[in-house]
Amino acid sequence: MSDDITLDVHAGVATLPESRWNDLVARAPGGSVFHRTEWLRAVERGTDLTPRHVVAARDGTLVGALPNVVNEVDLPVSVPEGAGALAPRELVSVEPGFGGPIVAGDYRPVLDRLIEGVRAAATDDVWVHRIRTLDPASVRYADHLDARGYDAQVTTCQLLLDLGRPTDDVFADWDKERRREARRAREEGLTATRVTDPTRRTMDEFYDAYAAMIDRVDGLRYPPEFIHALADCLGERLVLFRADLDGETVGWHLYVRDDEQDSLHHFFSGLREEHFRYHPSSFLHHEAIEWASSEGFGTYNFGESNADADDGGFGYKSQYGGEVEPVLTWEKGLARARWGALRVARRLYRTHRANA
Repeated sequence: MSDDITLDVHAGVATLPESRWNDLVARAPGGSVFHRTEWLRAVERGTDLTPRHVVAARDGTLVGALPNVVNEVDLPVSVPEGAGALAPRELVSVEPGFGGPIVAGDYRPVLDRLIEGVRAAATDDVWVHRIRTLDPASVRYADHLDARGYDAQVTTCQLLLDLGRPTDDVFADWDKERRREARRAREEGLTATRVTDPTRRTMDEFYDAYAAMIDRVDGLRYPPEFIHALADCLGERLVLFRADLDGETVGWHLYVRDDEQDSLHHFFSGLREEHFRYHPSSFLHHEAIEWASSEGFGTYNFGESNADADDGGFGYKSQYGGEVEPVLTWEKGLARARWGALRVARRLYRTHRANA
């Protein structure tokens, strides 16, 4: 019964029962580093997103959690200057990162209570609740969410390498061009360093390279405060690799240790166009895979990509031989008329882009 489950909504990590929350993340199916309070604190400190975390408890024991942040809905057109207050907002679990409900025991009554909590959390003129899950096994909630008004979709995916086999076999599955690049990088003298306990200056250097790369592809660039918050909040969960050639830094990869999912998750890169000729990306992937295997990780995650075979990022990552796993997403309109109109407009825009 859900009647004996209490519900709370928290406007920040400071009021969460931190040790009990992280204990639930560690023992519940689907829990990941992106559910942990360290990640949520970094998002809170390093972005302007508004936290709205839902907690369910029975007799003082946490049985369910649903982290959320309030964000503006990603629109295909820019909102006119001065009209920001009218922009549609969403409650998303969570972004940056991944979220979704984590539940101990019988999920039905707990999930129902968490969904009730979404209504209490959806302040600030929120139009929609969106769930983004890292664990494909979250599909077990699909029928339950569908019955409660959530629509499923898959617009992004992740590519994972199985590290439960010899790394020689892993690298043998790479496209020959990627293998050749990693070999050339080693022959030209590139070295890889895992930067332990990075300083603020080191993170600034990484951020400059990351920003240059994101701006080159016109991607979403997170602020430097978020990068510093990750370093401050995640500690050893943050893994930074640097590639050097003759004393010059030519590339960076930033990873998150997802011990809950037994995976090393590639999250950001810092690669300057003038260094591409040294092939630092393939080289760093090779070195990080070797390290992850030696550390006993079960998988190596290349990070999120558009679920589109024609997408450049998806095509590039596919050349490393990873298995494709969907990022399951569910949406439920909370302001139904406005959300319905926005969904129609979004569908028309996507159709137009696909036809173009």
